Amino acid sequence: MERNSIWVGGVPATYATKAERPWKDCLSDTVTLTPQSEVGYTGLDLRFILPTFAPKGHPLDVDNLCEPVFSVLIGKLGWFQGKRPNLRWWHATKAEGISYGVQITAIKAVMYDTEDGLGKPIFDSVYTGDLPSKATDTQLPIWISRLKTNPIKKDSRFVVRLLFGNEKINIGDIATGKVKSLIDCLYPIIGGISGNPEDWRIDSLIVHKGISTLQHDSVRISIWRTGCDSV
Repeated sequence: MERNSIWVGGVPATYATKAERPWKDCLSDTVTLTPQSEVGYTGLDLRFILPTFAPKGHPLDVDNLCEPVFSVLIGKLGWFQGKRPNLRWWHATKAEGISYGVQITAIKAVMYDTEDGLGKPIFDSVYTGDLPSKATDTQLPIWISRLKTNPIKKDSRFVVRLLFGNEKINIGDIATGKVKSLIDCLYPIIGGISGNPEDWRIDSLIVHKGISTLQHDSVRISIWRTGCDSV
């Protein structure tokens, strides 16, 4: 599998925060892979190393960490022909460590297998219908609540995989796109309430689009529980 990796040191920041601008400057100054040299790559693997999961008591969402990276790589530097809809898949993880930054890996693979070793998911089903457009939409949470059987444990953390049948959905749009709204509506499993999901519990997020085995208006949602659980 052909890949190209770049390490960017610094403290990763989420979008719409004071730390976003200096973090984006750091990304711009460090990334050297040109748009021409990344032709043929289909997706990105992002591994964030953070000093803490919750700076100043504010937990960091893994999808929000992706937005500044996509903004710089695609919007400013022109990766994926400068268009976020050209991103076919992405995988992002967050972990705490002493060497802060993000490992960015562009990969030439249509379907990047990232869930090996996770075992059986606690939730795995295909939703067909209108995708949520905001965190307070009710259709998807009601569907999830009808299917899930196990109670949430308060210290659970999760791996979430979203496989979309739609080839043209823009999975690179984090701030206002369908991915964030869908994640916000997973609260019957990951915790939280309508409009205030505990999506900071997601440590690994896998997103693919254009899955040929799924209908155009379908998404397969798979969720694994990881780490230490206490009742």
